[in-house]
Amino acid sequence: MQLRDFGNTSLRVSEYGLGCARIGGVFQGSASGFLDLLSFAFDRGINFYDTADMYSQGESEALIGKALRGRRDRVIIASKVGYRLGGRRRLAAKLKPLLRPLVQKLKLKRDKLPSASKGAISQDFSAAYLRSAVEGSLRRLRTDHLDVLQLHSPPLEVIERGEWLPTLEELQRTGKVRYYGIAVDTLEAGLAALRYANISSLQFRLSLLEPQAAEELFPRAREQGVGTIARECLGNGLLAKPADQVDLKANCSSVEEEERRAMQLAELRGAAAARGLTLLQTALAYPPSVPGVGVTLLGARSVEQLRGLLSAAQR
Repeated sequence: MQLRDFGNTSLRVSEYGLGCARIGGVFQGSASGFLDLLSFAFDRGINFYDTADMYSQGESEALIGKALRGRRDRVIIASKVGYRLGGRRRLAAKLKPLLRPLVQKLKLKRDKLPSASKGAISQDFSAAYLRSAVEGSLRRLRTDHLDVLQLHSPPLEVIERGEWLPTLEELQRTGKVRYYGIAVDTLEAGLAALRYANISSLQFRLSLLEPQAAEELFPRAREQGVGTIARECLGNGLLAKPADQVDLKANCSSVEEEERRAMQLAELRGAAAARGLTLLQTALAYPPSVPGVGVTLLGARSVEQLRGLLSAAQR
């Protein structure tokens, strides 16, 4: 696995990192399977693990901490904070040992549950909450520091106010956080984040279907020495599945968007085939080729999925 400089930080990150949003949870699989996945990623040279305190109500962090103990000095852990889980989600986290076998026995699916049953989430970027959230992440990850701490999808106005900055600087001074940055959801938010001189990381989506960040955001981050994390490189699965398995209705909010995506996918498949490649291969090769991209996240639920992605990425 090729290593890259992560902006102007002292970190050297693997070209591909593991996005850990799918690790944990009663609908995703067994805890032992996730531990095998994390160990497999490490053995294949992945040293960058991107998680968040809200992923699987904290179970993602807990599993990472368990799988990577004894290897802490050889991995880079990036976590995100800023979301508060509602009461139902917190209760579900405590009941997971009881819920997991029931879900598997009844073959329940997350997307089949009524939205009210999933509980609400809200955002909180206050100093008190950020400190508390980081302490919780450190406990679950079984570590005394985060290599990268990111604000989790703050609104543009929150970024522009900058009230979170003194707290992140304090966490850095005390050694609980080595570097900090922001995971953003819009180009405007990303550009606003880059106005802060001490930001060390920036995370945003980048794929053949949504290449906008390649034109301005990631190159500008590179100029400023900011390490970048490219997520959603497979377009929420649209770039990974065979044409007959793509469900555009589930991924698009309008008929017009469905038509646009269908045309994009057809053109991309044709271009890949002309080069003797699959769409998956070209999709995985794209983000690392963009100037300024430090690490590209791969999302996987199992060893088999990750093995397939890495195999495609190496061709």
